Amino acid sequence: MALPGAWPTLSPTGGCYSRRPKAASGSNFLPVPKRFAHLPPPTRTVHICSCGPMIVGMLVLRAARRPARRFWSSRCVRTAQRGPRQSGLLGQTTGMPGADVDGSTNAKNVPFGMKISPSATLQNLLRHYPSGGQFFLEALQNAEDTDRATHFCALLDLSTHPIEQIRPQQSVWRRRLQGPAILFYDNGGFRDKDWKSLQQIYNSSKKHSPSEVGKYGMGSRSFFHIGDILQIVSGSKYAILDPDERLSENGEYGEKLDFLADTFDGQRFVDAFPDECSPFHGLGHTMQEALNGTIIRVPLRAQQWAAESSFMPEAFTLERASHIFEDFAKAFSGPMALFLCRVSRLELFVRKEKLLRVASLELRPEPALPGKELVKVKEFLKKFETVEQLQEQLRQGTPTPEVLDIVRMEKITSPTDDKGQDFEEEVKEAKEEVKEAKEEVEKAERKVERAKKEVKEAKASGRTKESEVGGSSSRWLRFGRFFSLEEVSSPPEEVPFVCLALPLDGPCEGLAFAHLPLSIKTGLPVHVHAGFALEDNRRGMWRHAEDTDGSHRSWADWNEHIIGKVVPEVYADALTYLAQHEVMADADVFGLWPRLEAEKDGFQVVNKQLVALLANRLVLRSAGCSKMPVAPQEACFLETHTTHLEQLRADLQNLCEKAGRKVVNPPQHVVELLVHYKAIEKFDCLDAVRDILRLGSEEMPQELLSQILLALLHWAGKSFNSTQLEVLAELLRKVEWVPTPSGHVTIDQAFDPVAPLPDLHVVQQG
Repeated sequence: MALPGAWPTLSPTGGCYSRRPKAASGSNFLPVPKRFAHLPPPTRTVHICSCGPMIVGMLVLRAARRPARRFWSSRCVRTAQRGPRQSGLLGQTTGMPGADVDGSTNAKNVPFGMKISPSATLQNLLRHYPSGGQFFLEALQNAEDTDRATHFCALLDLSTHPIEQIRPQQSVWRRRLQGPAILFYDNGGFRDKDWKSLQQIYNSSKKHSPSEVGKYGMGSRSFFHIGDILQIVSGSKYAILDPDERLSENGEYGEKLDFLADTFDGQRFVDAFPDECSPFHGLGHTMQEALNGTIIRVPLRAQQWAAESSFMPEAFTLERASHIFEDFAKAFSGPMALFLCRVSRLELFVRKEKLLRVASLELRPEPALPGKELVKVKEFLKKFETVEQLQEQLRQGTPTPEVLDIVRMEKITSPTDDKGQDFEEEVKEAKEEVKEAKEEVEKAERKVERAKKEVKEAKASGRTKESEVGGSSSRWLRFGRFFSLEEVSSPPEEVPFVCLALPLDGPCEGLAFAHLPLSIKTGLPVHVHAGFALEDNRRGMWRHAEDTDGSHRSWADWNEHIIGKVVPEVYADALTYLAQHEVMADADVFGLWPRLEAEKDGFQVVNKQLVALLANRLVLRSAGCSKMPVAPQEACFLETHTTHLEQLRADLQNLCEKAGRKVVNPPQHVVELLVHYKAIEKFDCLDAVRDILRLGSEEMPQELLSQILLALLHWAGKSFNSTQLEVLAELLRKVEWVPTPSGHVTIDQAFDPVAPLPDLHVVQQG
């Protein structure tokens, strides 16, 4: 008789776990070798003792009553042969599977491998993975990877749900699941491969895919920081992941049922156990029909039973959940979704007595050039099953898409959610609370005024904070492309692609991205997404170090190549494009140039290579009347050392341009960057006067010349050395610049000590 059941297995490197069941008296079990796995069920039998029929009958009856499928497992049927029971030494015990009576064996290649439980594996994974709000990003990337989801929600459910009408099996733990939880929803929905991927601990199905974000993260495994059990609803399926076997049978680690097709004493799941369905109502699903999407619910690990967890004996309290949720809500005004292609709407909700939306964000792509949208890159990558295939095609010269589009990020402030729930009452109550707390309001208003003043000052200096960019709406230019593998000897299994997000409403504090933001600040005023080779905990990327060797060395080489060569090239192309197209004002374009004082360790090379590339590109404009494009190597910057000379800057620049100089006047941080890397020449007003004096009188008004020379004398009196004074004196003797009642004369003519008194010119006052 065949024994029904699905036994979980897990290889040492990931996958499934083999757990020996409790055998009936006189029975033995032996894993079936893979080479026999294709045989039909009749050939895989279990021989049992004389009481076997009763036991098997009980198992069959139990299976019929319990429709939930075993989860977090792959099907593996155990077989055994029953031999005569004898006691004795090893070799005499003939009850061994496949053993002859004389102790010899006819079995070959009997499976014998390490046994690894999901809880032990999770313990190791979670120990090296951040426990903060990273799991929000993991849920978001899971939604993106469905390639169908456009809407993502996260809900902090502070409610305690009824516990009366739930399944009686393991009821103690089922009641615990009715407490506060964090829920994630997307409208993509699970397919078969998604269910299978959810069952894998180490071997993610996304690992080799070039088009999926999940290859860079930990996915649903990170949710076990929050709680011990995951509840998943998608379509008509309801599944539970249970590493510590709190709810599931021995060796099953989870369960799965069809809440529409399966019946319980003739009733559908929602009718038989309505309280077990109630925690999913917060996101609008009642289990009365199939869900068009996926909900993953993670009950918080409460303090009173946290010690029972074998892989994370640490409570995830309401206070901690609320704090992380608040931080994630603040991040909604940031750049987290900039490099996503499918998900375009994100929402955060809190539920206690009523459901309240606390933050939401919408992304609206605005193509800058048709056919160069970021989504085209994902469509291109989906043509390849593995990164290796992609890289091989790129080596053969396969044409690749480029990115040049604009995306608008808008915060939604409507008090009504998309499911039609009106929050006017909550708004009214909030207004009354604010009215009663006048003192707090006044403090807040003063704080707002100070913030506005700081923003105004920051904008005047060309710098703003990330949260100040665009207010409730911000626009970003995404600029990117694939790069050649010719200069990379041993590329890792990563996509050779780099894309920048340049804020069109003011600079930002740049981060490194691998689709989603990393905790790595670049010191650049733009965000950088690339196929970086990341460390396992996603907190960093591999870089060169003294102890880096082996595959880690090749991963570090890859990242250094991206940062030191590819990012500067894409960055330079983006700034060149903006300088030559009227996407934004010149002053705003200069805000996207890096600043020396903001350089971060490991990213200084970007600035150096960027300047080297821009040195011969027309990215500056003449400060004179022509406003012609100028390359930094051909340009010069006029230094004005006093207030009087600065007031005359525009006139000096125009005159220098007429004299043949290509004078530019970018913001100070751009000048400092170009000067630091020796890409531009600086000259002072003394040199400018030399150039100006070559002009004819018709090109240089005499009155203006006098003002310039007087300002120059004012500067000379403060800081000139003897050499500079001699040069200035020589210039002043040759020029008719001293104003008199009868016109301008040279300084020698105005103050000739030997000239007759009637011939001495009188210098005009002022």
